[in-house]
Amino acid sequence: MNRWRRLGWRLLPLLLLLVAGVPAPGAEGDSLRCRQPDGSEVTVPLRPRRVVIGYGSLVPVWYCAGGRAVGIPSLVSAENLPAAARELPEVGSFNVLNAERILALKPDLVLLMGKVASHRRLREFLVRSGIPVLLVKYDNYQDFRALLELFCRVNGTRIEERPEAVALLREIEAVTERCRKRGPGPGFVTLFVAGGGIRVESDRANSSGMIAELGGRNLARDRVPEEALRAAFGLEPLLLLDPEVIFIVTMGDSEALREKFRREVMSQEAWRRLRAARAGRVHFLPSELFLYVPGMRFPKAFGYLEQLLYPEEVAP
Repeated sequence: MNRWRRLGWRLLPLLLLLVAGVPAPGAEGDSLRCRQPDGSEVTVPLRPRRVVIGYGSLVPVWYCAGGRAVGIPSLVSAENLPAAARELPEVGSFNVLNAERILALKPDLVLLMGKVASHRRLREFLVRSGIPVLLVKYDNYQDFRALLELFCRVNGTRIEERPEAVALLREIEAVTERCRKRGPGPGFVTLFVAGGGIRVESDRANSSGMIAELGGRNLARDRVPEEALRAAFGLEPLLLLDPEVIFIVTMGDSEALREKFRREVMSQEAWRRLRAARAGRVHFLPSELFLYVPGMRFPKAFGYLEQLLYPEEVAP
Protein backbone atom coordinates (compact mmCIF):
# COMPACT_ATOMS: atom_id res chain seq x y z
CA MET A 1 0.00 0.00 0.00
CA ASN A 2 2.80 2.43 0.92
CA ARG A 3 4.57 1.69 -2.38
CA TRP A 4 1.44 2.63 -4.34
CA ARG A 5 1.01 5.78 -2.26
CA ARG A 6 4.57 6.86 -3.01
CA LEU A 7 4.03 6.16 -6.71
CA GLY A 8 0.85 8.23 -6.63
CA TRP A 9 2.70 11.23 -5.25
CA ARG A 10 5.40 10.96 -7.91
CA LEU A 11 2.67 11.04 -10.58
CA LEU A 12 0.80 13.88 -8.89
CA PRO A 13 1.77 16.76 -11.24
CA LEU A 14 0.36 14.95 -14.30
CA LEU A 15 -2.75 13.77 -12.45
CA LEU A 16 -3.45 17.27 -11.22
CA LEU A 17 -3.42 18.63 -14.74
CA LEU A 18 -6.09 16.10 -15.63
CA VAL A 19 -8.20 16.92 -12.57
CA ALA A 20 -8.20 20.63 -13.40
CA GLY A 21 -9.55 19.93 -16.87
CA VAL A 22 -6.29 21.11 -18.46
CA PRO A 23 -4.18 18.06 -19.42
CA ALA A 24 -0.44 18.29 -19.97
CA PRO A 25 -0.17 20.78 -22.85
CA GLY A 26 1.72 20.12 -26.03
CA ALA A 27 4.28 22.63 -27.27
CA GLU A 28 4.30 23.55 -30.95
CA GLY A 29 7.05 26.08 -31.68
CA ASP A 30 5.95 29.37 -30.17
CA SER A 31 2.58 28.12 -28.96
CA LEU A 32 1.04 25.64 -26.57
CA ARG A 33 -2.08 23.53 -27.14
CA CYS A 34 -4.30 23.15 -24.08
CA ARG A 35 -7.62 21.53 -23.33
CA GLN A 36 -10.11 23.71 -21.47
CA PRO A 37 -12.53 22.54 -18.73
CA ASP A 38 -15.32 22.03 -21.29
CA GLY A 39 -13.11 19.67 -23.31
CA SER A 40 -12.39 22.05 -26.19
CA GLU A 41 -8.78 22.57 -27.26
CA VAL A 42 -7.16 25.98 -27.77
CA THR A 43 -3.71 27.16 -28.80
CA VAL A 44 -2.09 29.88 -26.70
CA PRO A 45 1.19 31.71 -27.27
CA LEU A 46 4.30 30.75 -25.33
CA ARG A 47 5.82 33.49 -23.16
CA PRO A 48 3.02 36.04 -23.71
CA ARG A 49 3.96 39.60 -22.82
CA ARG A 50 0.61 41.39 -22.70
CA VAL A 51 -1.71 39.28 -20.57
CA VAL A 52 -5.08 40.37 -19.22
CA ILE A 53 -6.37 38.35 -16.27
CA GLY A 54 -10.13 38.36 -15.72
CA TYR A 55 -10.25 36.80 -12.25
CA GLY A 56 -8.32 38.27 -9.33
CA SER A 57 -7.38 34.97 -7.68
CA LEU A 58 -5.48 33.93 -10.80
CA VAL A 59 -3.12 36.91 -10.61
CA PRO A 60 -0.80 35.65 -7.83
CA VAL A 61 -0.61 32.19 -9.43
CA TRP A 62 0.32 33.70 -12.82
CA TYR A 63 3.04 35.87 -11.27
CA CYS A 64 4.40 32.97 -9.21
CA ALA A 65 4.79 31.08 -12.50
CA GLY A 66 6.93 33.86 -13.94
CA GLY A 67 4.22 35.74 -15.80
CA ARG A 68 3.31 39.42 -15.88
CA ALA A 69 0.02 41.15 -16.71
CA VAL A 70 -1.14 44.41 -18.28
CA GLY A 71 -4.69 44.39 -16.91
CA ILE A 72 -6.70 42.85 -14.06
CA PRO A 73 -10.27 43.13 -12.72
CA SER A 74 -11.17 45.59 -9.98
CA LEU A 75 -10.74 44.16 -6.48
CA VAL A 76 -11.99 45.14 -3.04
CA SER A 77 -8.41 44.94 -1.80
CA ALA A 78 -5.07 44.57 -3.59
CA GLU A 79 -3.38 43.32 -0.42
CA ASN A 80 -2.93 39.77 -1.69
CA LEU A 81 -1.69 40.76 -5.13
CA PRO A 82 2.00 40.79 -6.06
CA ALA A 83 3.40 44.31 -5.64
CA ALA A 84 4.02 44.56 -9.39
CA ALA A 85 0.31 43.97 -10.11
CA ARG A 86 -1.28 46.44 -7.68
CA GLU A 87 -1.28 49.49 -9.97
CA LEU A 88 -2.31 47.78 -13.19
CA PRO A 89 -5.21 49.11 -15.30
CA GLU A 90 -8.58 47.65 -14.33
CA VAL A 91 -10.84 45.99 -16.90
CA GLY A 92 -14.09 45.92 -14.94
CA SER A 93 -15.34 43.63 -12.19
CA PHE A 94 -14.69 39.91 -12.55
CA ASN A 95 -18.32 39.15 -13.49
CA VAL A 96 -18.76 42.24 -15.72
CA LEU A 97 -15.51 42.59 -17.61
CA ASN A 98 -15.24 45.48 -20.07
CA ALA A 99 -14.39 44.19 -23.55
CA GLU A 100 -13.39 47.63 -24.84
CA ARG A 101 -10.87 48.12 -22.04
CA ILE A 102 -9.44 44.69 -22.67
CA LEU A 103 -9.05 45.33 -26.41
CA ALA A 104 -7.44 48.72 -25.71
CA LEU A 105 -4.64 46.94 -23.82
CA LYS A 106 -3.83 44.90 -26.97
CA PRO A 107 -3.42 41.59 -25.11
CA ASP A 108 -1.69 38.58 -26.60
CA LEU A 109 -3.51 36.33 -24.08
CA VAL A 110 -6.58 36.66 -21.83
CA LEU A 111 -7.15 34.32 -18.88
CA LEU A 112 -10.79 33.72 -17.93
CA MET A 113 -12.80 31.38 -15.70
CA GLY A 114 -14.58 28.53 -17.43
CA LYS A 115 -17.44 28.30 -14.92
CA VAL A 116 -18.43 31.99 -15.18
CA ALA A 117 -21.08 32.45 -17.89
CA SER A 118 -20.08 36.05 -18.64
CA HIS A 119 -16.46 34.90 -19.14
CA ARG A 120 -17.55 32.27 -21.64
CA ARG A 121 -19.54 34.84 -23.59
CA LEU A 122 -16.62 37.26 -23.51
CA ARG A 123 -14.31 34.55 -24.79
CA GLU A 124 -16.40 34.16 -27.94
CA PHE A 125 -16.18 37.90 -28.64
CA LEU A 126 -12.43 38.09 -28.00
CA VAL A 127 -11.70 35.06 -30.17
CA ARG A 128 -13.66 36.64 -33.02
CA SER A 129 -11.47 39.72 -32.49
CA GLY A 130 -8.33 37.64 -32.89
CA ILE A 131 -7.35 37.54 -29.18
CA PRO A 132 -6.16 34.18 -27.75
CA VAL A 133 -8.18 33.21 -24.68
CA LEU A 134 -7.70 30.40 -22.16
CA LEU A 135 -10.58 29.32 -19.91
CA VAL A 136 -9.46 27.64 -16.69
CA LYS A 137 -10.91 25.88 -13.65
CA TYR A 138 -9.90 27.05 -10.17
CA ASP A 139 -11.99 25.57 -7.36
CA ASN A 140 -9.53 23.88 -5.01
CA TYR A 141 -5.94 23.01 -4.15
CA GLN A 142 -5.67 20.38 -6.86
CA ASP A 143 -6.64 23.05 -9.39
CA PHE A 144 -4.04 25.38 -7.91
CA ARG A 145 -1.30 22.80 -8.43
CA ALA A 146 -2.46 22.14 -11.96
CA LEU A 147 -2.65 25.83 -12.86
CA LEU A 148 0.76 26.56 -11.38
CA GLU A 149 2.21 23.79 -13.55
CA LEU A 150 0.32 24.99 -16.63
CA PHE A 151 1.17 28.67 -16.14
CA CYS A 152 4.84 27.78 -15.77
CA ARG A 153 4.66 25.92 -19.09
CA VAL A 154 2.97 28.86 -20.80
CA ASN A 155 5.69 31.16 -19.47
CA GLY A 156 8.43 28.88 -20.74
CA THR A 157 9.62 27.64 -17.35
CA ARG A 158 9.02 24.86 -14.82
CA ILE A 159 7.96 24.80 -11.17
CA GLU A 160 11.45 23.63 -10.19
CA GLU A 161 12.87 26.83 -11.66
CA ARG A 162 10.59 29.10 -9.64
CA PRO A 163 11.95 29.42 -6.05
CA GLU A 164 8.73 30.90 -4.65
CA ALA A 165 6.68 28.04 -6.07
CA VAL A 166 9.13 25.41 -4.80
CA ALA A 167 9.14 26.87 -1.28
CA LEU A 168 5.34 27.08 -1.17
CA LEU A 169 4.78 23.50 -2.33
CA ARG A 170 7.41 22.14 0.05
CA GLU A 171 5.75 23.88 2.97
CA ILE A 172 2.39 22.36 2.06
CA GLU A 173 3.96 18.93 1.52
CA ALA A 174 5.49 19.08 5.00
CA VAL A 175 2.04 19.63 6.53
CA THR A 176 0.27 16.97 4.46
CA GLU A 177 3.07 14.44 5.09
CA ARG A 178 2.80 14.93 8.87
CA CYS A 179 -0.94 14.37 8.68
CA ARG A 180 -0.69 11.28 6.45
CA LYS A 181 1.60 9.66 9.00
CA ARG A 182 -1.09 10.05 11.65
CA GLY A 183 -3.40 7.69 9.79
CA PRO A 184 -7.13 8.29 9.16
CA GLY A 185 -8.27 11.62 10.56
CA PRO A 186 -11.59 12.54 12.18
CA GLY A 187 -14.89 12.40 10.32
CA PHE A 188 -16.01 15.90 9.39
CA VAL A 189 -18.66 17.90 7.57
CA THR A 190 -18.18 21.35 6.05
CA LEU A 191 -21.24 23.59 5.93
CA PHE A 192 -21.42 26.53 3.53
CA VAL A 193 -23.67 29.25 4.95
CA ALA A 194 -24.91 32.10 2.76
CA GLY A 195 -28.01 34.23 2.40
CA GLY A 196 -29.66 31.47 0.39
CA GLY A 197 -29.40 28.85 3.13
CA ILE A 198 -27.11 26.04 4.20
CA ARG A 199 -25.25 23.71 1.87
CA VAL A 200 -22.75 20.93 2.45
CA GLU A 201 -19.43 20.68 0.64
CA SER A 202 -17.96 17.86 -1.41
CA ASP A 203 -14.21 17.24 -1.48
CA ARG A 204 -14.14 19.18 -4.76
CA ALA A 205 -14.86 22.39 -2.84
CA ASN A 206 -11.96 24.43 -1.53
CA SER A 207 -12.24 23.92 2.24
CA SER A 208 -13.34 20.28 2.29
CA GLY A 209 -10.70 19.44 -0.30
CA MET A 210 -7.95 20.78 1.94
CA ILE A 211 -9.32 18.99 5.00
CA ALA A 212 -9.41 15.73 3.04
CA GLU A 213 -5.78 16.32 1.94
CA LEU A 214 -4.91 16.39 5.65
CA GLY A 215 -6.57 13.05 6.34
CA GLY A 216 -10.03 14.20 7.35
CA ARG A 217 -12.90 11.94 6.26
CA ASN A 218 -15.74 13.86 4.64
CA LEU A 219 -18.86 12.08 5.88
CA ALA A 220 -21.07 14.03 3.48
CA ARG A 221 -19.12 13.38 0.30
CA ASP A 222 -21.89 11.12 -1.05
CA ARG A 223 -24.54 13.73 -0.31
CA VAL A 224 -23.34 16.00 -3.13
CA PRO A 225 -24.07 15.19 -6.80
CA GLU A 226 -21.09 14.14 -8.90
CA GLU A 227 -19.03 17.10 -10.16
CA ALA A 228 -20.92 19.56 -7.92
CA LEU A 229 -19.15 21.52 -5.20
CA ARG A 230 -22.08 21.79 -2.79
CA ALA A 231 -25.65 20.65 -2.18
CA ALA A 232 -28.56 21.78 -0.01
CA PHE A 233 -28.36 20.37 3.49
CA GLY A 234 -30.21 20.48 6.80
CA LEU A 235 -29.99 19.57 10.45
CA GLU A 236 -31.66 16.16 10.09
CA PRO A 237 -29.05 14.63 7.74
CA LEU A 238 -26.33 16.23 9.86
CA LEU A 239 -27.69 14.43 12.92
CA LEU A 240 -27.57 11.13 11.04
CA LEU A 241 -23.91 11.67 10.07
CA ASP A 242 -22.96 12.99 13.54
CA PRO A 243 -19.44 14.16 12.57
CA GLU A 244 -16.56 14.52 15.00
CA VAL A 245 -15.76 17.98 13.62
CA ILE A 246 -17.93 20.57 11.87
CA PHE A 247 -16.41 23.36 9.78
CA ILE A 248 -18.48 26.35 8.70
CA VAL A 249 -17.68 28.69 5.81
CA THR A 250 -19.73 31.87 5.39
CA MET A 251 -20.27 33.97 2.28
CA GLY A 252 -21.49 37.52 2.76
CA ASP A 253 -21.55 39.48 6.00
CA SER A 254 -19.62 36.92 8.04
CA GLU A 255 -20.43 38.28 11.50
CA ALA A 256 -24.14 38.60 10.75
CA LEU A 257 -24.31 35.14 9.21
CA ARG A 258 -22.44 33.57 12.11
CA GLU A 259 -24.73 35.22 14.65
CA LYS A 260 -27.81 34.09 12.72
CA PHE A 261 -26.47 30.54 12.49
CA ARG A 262 -25.77 30.44 16.23
CA ARG A 263 -29.22 31.83 17.02
CA GLU A 264 -31.28 29.72 14.61
CA VAL A 265 -29.33 26.45 14.39
CA MET A 266 -26.78 26.05 17.16
CA SER A 267 -29.33 26.97 19.84
CA GLN A 268 -31.47 23.92 19.01
CA GLU A 269 -31.39 20.97 21.39
CA ALA A 270 -30.77 18.58 18.48
CA TRP A 271 -27.63 20.51 17.49
CA ARG A 272 -26.30 20.39 21.03
CA ARG A 273 -26.51 16.58 20.92
CA LEU A 274 -24.04 16.37 18.03
CA ARG A 275 -20.63 14.91 18.88
CA ALA A 276 -18.85 17.94 17.43
CA ALA A 277 -20.98 20.34 19.48
CA ARG A 278 -20.47 18.39 22.72
CA ALA A 279 -16.71 18.29 22.15
CA GLY A 280 -16.43 21.97 21.24
CA ARG A 281 -15.27 21.10 17.72
CA VAL A 282 -17.48 23.40 15.67
CA HIS A 283 -15.27 25.88 13.83
CA PHE A 284 -16.16 28.96 11.79
CA LEU A 285 -13.38 29.27 9.20
CA PRO A 286 -11.96 32.71 8.33
CA SER A 287 -13.30 33.90 4.98
CA GLU A 288 -9.96 35.33 3.85
CA LEU A 289 -8.50 31.80 3.75
CA PHE A 290 -11.46 29.57 3.01
CA LEU A 291 -14.26 31.37 1.17
CA TYR A 292 -12.15 31.57 -1.98
CA VAL A 293 -9.10 29.59 -3.04
CA PRO A 294 -6.26 31.11 -0.96
CA GLY A 295 -3.58 30.80 -3.65
CA MET A 296 -0.20 31.82 -2.27
CA ARG A 297 -1.64 31.58 1.27
CA PHE A 298 -2.29 27.85 0.94
CA PRO A 299 0.50 27.01 3.45
CA LYS A 300 -1.17 29.22 6.07
CA ALA A 301 -4.59 27.70 5.33
CA PHE A 302 -3.28 24.14 5.60
CA GLY A 303 -1.49 24.94 8.84
CA TYR A 304 -4.66 26.46 10.26
CA LEU A 305 -6.68 23.35 9.44
CA GLU A 306 -4.02 21.01 10.83
CA GLN A 307 -4.39 22.63 14.25
CA LEU A 308 -8.18 22.19 14.17
CA LEU A 309 -8.05 18.58 12.97
CA TYR A 310 -5.32 17.42 15.35
CA PRO A 311 -5.39 19.86 18.30
CA GLU A 312 -3.76 17.44 20.74
CA GLU A 313 -0.82 16.77 18.41
CA VAL A 314 -0.09 20.25 17.06
CA ALA A 315 1.50 22.93 19.21
CA PRO A 316 -0.52 26.18 19.08
